[in-house]
Amino acid sequence: MPHISTRGYIIKPVVAVAIYRNDVLVMRPGGVVPRQKPVRGEIMELSDDSLKRLAFVANNADVEFQSMMTLTYPNEFPVDGKQVKAHLGHFLVSLKRKNGRVIYLWFLEFQKRGAPHFHILLNIGLPEDDRDRALAYTWLSEVWYRIVGSGDDLHRLAGTRWEDLRDKEGGRHYVVKYCAKTYQKQVPEGYRQVGRFWGCSRLLTVTPVLIRVADENEIRQSLSEWPYLDHTESFMPRVLYNAARYWQG
Repeated sequence: MPHISTRGYIIKPVVAVAIYRNDVLVMRPGGVVPRQKPVRGEIMELSDDSLKRLAFVANNADVEFQSMMTLTYPNEFPVDGKQVKAHLGHFLVSLKRKNGRVIYLWFLEFQKRGAPHFHILLNIGLPEDDRDRALAYTWLSEVWYRIVGSGDDLHRLAGTRWEDLRDKEGGRHYVVKYCAKTYQKQVPEGYRQVGRFWGCSRLLTVTPVLIRVADENEIRQSLSEWPYLDHTESFMPRVLYNAARYWQG
């Protein structure tokens, strides 16, 4: 029987699990439903729910991230989120024009000086040839320098970074670490209309490897060795992170 949690949510019985690349999604008919629909307003901060969605997408995306770009601003930087996102949008258009069907996941941080900067995970790596690699670095720095319009030669030289990931799970691990840091998610005073903190290309998909009918007791039995399952807690969370490899059924 469904019941109401202490947080005011109607919790329905577990009916199935979806096994993804790394995580397990606990499925209920209609999900965990708030008694009152929240009113959406302007995004002022990166919420816990948004962080959890980002971690889930990064951890289970149907893609191998091969490299990561970083885009920063010069000494003078915009404090309007709409302008910053316009810069990012123009850059992503240029990226797709150059590389075709590139798949990406981007996320926003703030430096200690208050400047926004972006990290972008990509399904493409840097060229192996030294000359071609140097051309790729030059393309990145010139395109971002032109889009930002800083006129700062130092920013042209040091405003971007592009690096290959050391292992195939490196990008996912980086995002998980990003989600654990809080100080770089705080919107600086005076920064307006921050908007979304992360996003991805339409080509990035997250699909389950297996969907299996199961009740809560079956899930607890199958994941008995998962170290984070609290057997004293009556409510099972919606997402069981890094639990896919423990699934026995």
